[in-house]
Amino acid sequence: MMVQHVRPIFSNANKSRRVFRFITASNVLLAVILALLLLAAPLVMAQSFTDALLAARSTDAGYAAKLADVRGRRLQSRQAATAFLPTANVSYTQGDNAYAGRDSNSVSLSQPLLSFDRYLQYQSAEPLVVVAVAESRLADNELAGRVYKAMAEIVRNREAIRAISVQIDGLDAQYKRALRMRELGQGTVTEVSDFEVRLAVGQANRLSQQNALQAAQRNFTLITGLVPQAQTLSVDNVAPDLDHRPLDELVAQVRRSEPSVVVATQNLALARINGKRSWAQYLPTLSAQVQRTQVSGSAATNASRVGVTLSAPLGASSYFDQQNAVVALDRARENLRAAEDAAITELRNLHAAVQSLAGEVSIRQRAVQAAQQAVEGNVKSYQGGVKTNIDVVTSYQNLAEAEAALVNSRLSQGEAALRLQQLLQAGPQDGAPAVAGPR
Repeated sequence: MMVQHVRPIFSNANKSRRVFRFITASNVLLAVILALLLLAAPLVMAQSFTDALLAARSTDAGYAAKLADVRGRRLQSRQAATAFLPTANVSYTQGDNAYAGRDSNSVSLSQPLLSFDRYLQYQSAEPLVVVAVAESRLADNELAGRVYKAMAEIVRNREAIRAISVQIDGLDAQYKRALRMRELGQGTVTEVSDFEVRLAVGQANRLSQQNALQAAQRNFTLITGLVPQAQTLSVDNVAPDLDHRPLDELVAQVRRSEPSVVVATQNLALARINGKRSWAQYLPTLSAQVQRTQVSGSAATNASRVGVTLSAPLGASSYFDQQNAVVALDRARENLRAAEDAAITELRNLHAAVQSLAGEVSIRQRAVQAAQQAVEGNVKSYQGGVKTNIDVVTSYQNLAEAEAALVNSRLSQGEAALRLQQLLQAGPQDGAPAVAGPR
């Protein structure tokens, strides 16, 4: 295509240099524009809750620490599962008195056969892995809630700034009009001062809101490692339909499977096991042992036996270990009751909040529509000389405030729905209710 355009241009030698300079300049300008558009493209793309949550999972220090705790729980579970595995022992003694001062080395292998303490240790493996899974889910839920709140705070401040800016623009126009009227001798000093004060208050409020927006952006960056684009940031609409089962069924499900309740339930099971282990130390154990001994200057000897070991610690520490186990069991019972009460209360509150917020959002949507109609009516009336420009400014301000209130209600609704899904184990994998701005 370029060759077809270039040939006729250079067929005229007198015009070739002027045309070539024009084409070169145009191409450079076009290249600069394209480069700027390509560089700006990532900046104007709306950041979604999905992207922010994925970034936070690899950035947030608190989440990483919780995952480390989960890995520790899994290791404890694996360790408990090895309770009945054999143990090997290798020893070397120089100048062993048992063998007339000669050097000796031995290798022994011991296999536990019957041990109530080891059996209880083995029994703790399953509760530990269940706790690890539940704590992992708790970490995911907590991170999702923090990311959503961080994004919601940015959107709230952004919409508040927009509403205040509409108010400031209107007040500034009225202030300038009052000054002109005063210069023409048709206005009063009081009217000018009144608009000046209201304008200053609005500017101060906007500055305060801008500071709050910057703080919210820094918090978002701290959690996700991303630089938020406040003007385009949105929350994706990936929430599933809410559970419409009777509240009693939802309460029963929370008792069974809510992560914090699961953790408390398994901690109670572990406390019971530990309580039994404090007494199991007094019971005999049965084990088989094979040993090979090599003494310098003699042939190696092999020995095997099945023996019963009886250990009965009589110190004060064992007594207090038993008492501590009783206290830990009582504490685990109360922690379970507290976890169930907290989860069920939160479920009831969120269930009611989601329903009421749905009605609130519907009302605010109608308020925004009414405010839009008021703006159109005031503009037409002002053009017809019936309304003043103050009425027009006020109607625009009312519309901006109604839209900001609608966004706040949607954000509250989304946060409540997200948390309710988490309680019912139907939470989104990588999403949350949508809130990008007034619609």
